[in-house]
Amino acid sequence: MLLTSLCRWAQPILRYDLGDRVLLRPDACPCGDPLPAIKVRGRAADLLSFPRRGGGIVRIVPMAFETLLESIPDIELFQIVQTSPTTLRVRIRSTAGADREQLWTTVLRELAALLGAHGADRVGVERAHEPPEQSPGGKYRVVIPCS
Repeated sequence: MLLTSLCRWAQPILRYDLGDRVLLRPDACPCGDPLPAIKVRGRAADLLSFPRRGGGIVRIVPMAFETLLESIPDIELFQIVQTSPTTLRVRIRSTAGADREQLWTTVLRELAALLGAHGADRVGVERAHEPPEQSPGGKYRVVIPCS
């Protein structure tokens, strides 16, 4: 009885940064809790920087990449890793039955269009053979900027 009483008054402790971007999850929480949940979309400090056409630097928010790849059918899970100021490595787990070559062609085309629209220049996009990975702490980052 005491435990039940305490649970009604307990409040979860959430770790977040004031620069975190979150969305209300449109789907149910995987833990089964029926209450609204949030999905962390990244940190404002996680901007990706690339050389700009004509000189200088262009910065692109991770959400631009997330929104783009989430709109491509047959991608179950993805992760973009900026391995250098001019290189993106894309990890993709496709849905069952997807044409992986066609999917990769679409990803390349769409990423080139996004980078070009922002004025980024000479950015290479690599196809990763490893699947998207969780960090040692268990977090899954969709976009990982160059450190």
